[in-house]
Amino acid sequence: MILVDNTRFKFVFAFTTIFLAVCYPIVKPYLETYLDNLNENTILQNSNFNKFSIEHEILRAWNRIIERPRRKNKNLKIAIGMNTNVDLILSGTELFKKLNINQNAIKNHEMIENLQQFKECFLHFFRKGSAAERFFSRPEDFNHILETVKDLKKQWFIGGNAALMAQGISKRFPDADIHLIGPVGPKLKELLNENIRVPKDTLIEKDEIHLILEYEAKEMFEDIQAPQANRFIVSYDIYNSRMELLEEFFNITSIQKPDINILSGLHLLETQSSKYRKDTLEKFTSLLNKRKDKNLVHLELGSIGDKALMKTILESNLLNEVNSLGLNEQELLFLIHASEIAPHSNYFLEITGHPELMKIIDMLEWTLNTFGHSKENPYSKLTRIHFHFLMFHIIAESDSNLWSNTISSLVSGSKIAAKQACGYEFEDNTNEETLENVLEFRIPHDLDENRNILIRMDHNSTYRLNISDPVINFKRGNIKFYFTPTLVCKKPLKTVGLGDAISSNGILFAEYNNKL
Repeated sequence: MILVDNTRFKFVFAFTTIFLAVCYPIVKPYLETYLDNLNENTILQNSNFNKFSIEHEILRAWNRIIERPRRKNKNLKIAIGMNTNVDLILSGTELFKKLNINQNAIKNHEMIENLQQFKECFLHFFRKGSAAERFFSRPEDFNHILETVKDLKKQWFIGGNAALMAQGISKRFPDADIHLIGPVGPKLKELLNENIRVPKDTLIEKDEIHLILEYEAKEMFEDIQAPQANRFIVSYDIYNSRMELLEEFFNITSIQKPDINILSGLHLLETQSSKYRKDTLEKFTSLLNKRKDKNLVHLELGSIGDKALMKTILESNLLNEVNSLGLNEQELLFLIHASEIAPHSNYFLEITGHPELMKIIDMLEWTLNTFGHSKENPYSKLTRIHFHFLMFHIIAESDSNLWSNTISSLVSGSKIAAKQACGYEFEDNTNEETLENVLEFRIPHDLDENRNILIRMDHNSTYRLNISDPVINFKRGNIKFYFTPTLVCKKPLKTVGLGDAISSNGILFAEYNNKL
């Protein structure tokens, strides 16, 4: 019996030895992967991750973090102006297939003079995946496009920064008293919510129409692939481009005295002469300066492609007369480029993909130091910038004593960007189990040995991101920065109006103490 057991043992031992010698090299990679995954799962349990996805944790954190502002005045009065129109939304690539325009170049144009330039400019931003807005110099070309559009699949929507912000605020803050001051035609009036007040003196007979040419992430057109979903906007617009209701806005607000004033439409001045721009901006600055109340004024910059116009805006002191500024990456980069003296002033010309976070922070710091309220610039009222990009948002404040509820302001902007892009309502939290499956965390980051997410804010500082509390704040000099990642919609249903939703939500959730 002992002999049999000994023989069996020798046989098993020999078989095991041969098996390991022959098979171990084959199974080794799989065994190592298993052990690595086992180790990683152990690490994840002890890090800022848990059994849920990053997207799930961030969605939960948003709902926990966001708090409504505690305002003394419950009947909030808001004035919004001044660019309003109707948007005709369609596929950009389908339109160009139908137009069948022959062109060989890919080039940016500040103003579109003909159909060839139209296609060149579209392809320039399509290749970058960047949002942009341009204007036709002649009505004939634009009308030809409107005729072509009739045979394509399209949708009518509210358009113009002011009208979009008014519509969004009316849904999310239904008790607010909203005054929309801009040129409102019959189609736009029909589309607006009933709780938005439109003064009779601002009604026009025929709507201003803007074409919104959308495209998807990784969409191919003429051997070019779009890196991300976005839109290209074109128009031939008279009322808005001349800011004809500028004085009317201030006449109405001097009587109504709104708690919050939200302004937009400067970018539409691109179609006007240098003198008209200069005169209009001087008038705009003067009207802001002469306001008797100190209530909040937020300016949404808009997409500008004319360097001379941007320089005129910067030189007009207009930024000194607003309390808050909202812009996206294209607008910030162009502002810096137009200044010619800011850090990374050529980055606008050099960038081919996503902007670098560290450069964005440098630019925001320079902008707020240059145009914001400080000991060196005591008459400026600008103390806040709300920056929004596909992958992250930042709020920079130069005087934190004037602002509160900033984290809710920032996070509410991130939340609405994610939900609106995917076709979900901001206030509806019942569907977020399905929402987390269509969103993704995309911001570039490193991982430490415990699998914690690390984000580099400058060359000397790296911060850990806690996905259960996804806001990083830090200071540079007297400027406080608040940073949060966004969750990117994998297949966005609508890209137009996201910036307006982000900024308007942000400013409505912010609390401002008007001391300046």
